Amino acid sequence: MKVVISTAGRFHLFALARELNRSGDLDRIFSGFIWSALKREDVQEEKVTTYPWFRTPYMAAGRFGIKLPIQATEWLETMSCRSQDSFVSKRLGDSDVFVGHDGAGLKTGRIAKSRGILYVCDTGTSHVRYRNNILAEEYQRNSLGHRAYNRDVFSRQMEEYSVADFIVVPSRYVRDSFAREGVPTEKIKVIPYGVRTDHFFPTSSPPPGVFRILFVGSLSVGKGARYLLEAFERFSHPNKELLVVGSVDGDVQSSFSKMHNNNQVVFLGHIANDALKNIYSTCHVLVLPSIDEGFGMVLAEALACGCPVIATTNTGAPDLYRDGIEGFIVPVRDSVAIRDCFVRIVDETGLRERMSEAALTRIREIDGWRSYGNNYRNFLVEQRAMQNR
Repeated sequence: MKVVISTAGRFHLFALARELNRSGDLDRIFSGFIWSALKREDVQEEKVTTYPWFRTPYMAAGRFGIKLPIQATEWLETMSCRSQDSFVSKRLGDSDVFVGHDGAGLKTGRIAKSRGILYVCDTGTSHVRYRNNILAEEYQRNSLGHRAYNRDVFSRQMEEYSVADFIVVPSRYVRDSFAREGVPTEKIKVIPYGVRTDHFFPTSSPPPGVFRILFVGSLSVGKGARYLLEAFERFSHPNKELLVVGSVDGDVQSSFSKMHNNNQVVFLGHIANDALKNIYSTCHVLVLPSIDEGFGMVLAEALACGCPVIATTNTGAPDLYRDGIEGFIVPVRDSVAIRDCFVRIVDETGLRERMSEAALTRIREIDGWRSYGNNYRNFLVEQRAMQNR
C-alpha cells in the first residue's frame, strides 16, 4: 500500500507518517513547514516534500508576536491551503491512498477519487460549522465579539467533508459534532492520538509545600480561560500556584493580568518542546477546560510525565483516560467542578500518587503512537480491500 499525506503544518499527521514509514506504506508526506522545523518529527528527508511559501510566514508572524491585519492573516491562511493543495494534486503519482488534512486537500482529493485512489479527509477538530457556533456562543457569554471563521477555508472544509470517502477524527466528541451537522456516522472513523514517549516522561516530582496547577496552550476564551481562572480563585489553599505555558489571548488579557499580579499566577511564555517534560513533571495537575477541542495533545503529554489531568468532556478526554482514575473529566463551563477536583487531590490522601501511577500505566498501554498508527493502517488496508472488490 502506498500512502500520500498532505498537511499544512506538522500536527499529528507526522506521527502517522512515522508509523506508516515503519510499516513500509508511506510514499510521501507534504508539509507547509520548512525542513528545519520538521527534523524533530523523525521522518527521513527523502520522504518529505515542503511547500513553505505561505504557511511559514503565516506561522512565523504569530510565533514572533507580529500583529498582521486580519485580511493579511486570512489571505496567508487561504493561500497556504489552496496553493499547497494545487501543488500536491500534481504529485499524487500511483498512490493507493491520499490522506489530506482538512482545508488543504480538496483538489487533490477530487483527483484521487477520479483515479480510484481512496481519499481520507483527516481532521483534528470538530465539524467546522459546529465549532464556529459553539465558540460564537461562548464569546457571547463573555460579552465579546466573535470573529467568524475564514470563509474560504470554511467552504473548502465543508466540501471536503462531502467529497471524501471517509473522515478520520481523534475522538467521539468530534464524531458526534459531525453527526449533529448531518454527516453519516458510517463515514466517520474515530482513531485517538498517542504521545511521543521518547519526548515525554517523568523527570522529577512536584515540590512539597505548594500545590502547583498547570495550563499549557493559548489561554483564550475557547480554551475556557474564564473557568480556569475562576476555579483557581475559588480554590482555598495557602500555597497554590498556577503556571501558564504558552500565550495569553487579548480577549482574556485583563482578567489574567489581575491574577498574574498577585504572584500566585506565573506566566512562563513559550517553552521549547523538549523542555516541557520538566514542567509537567513538577506540577500536581494539568487543567484543560476547553469549550471545544478535538483532542487535547497536552493531556497525553502530561499523563506520560506522570501528571494527572482535569479536562472537559469536549477535549477528547474520554477517549484517552478514565474519570477518577488517571484524572478527572468535568462538564464544560463549570469552574466549581474544576475547583472541587483541586480539593479532592489535596484532601484525599494518596490520590495524586495513585493517579500518577495510573497515568503512566495508561500511556504504556497505548504504546506511544504505535496503537494510533496500527489502527489507522488497519483501517486503510480494510477500506482499500473493500474498494477493490
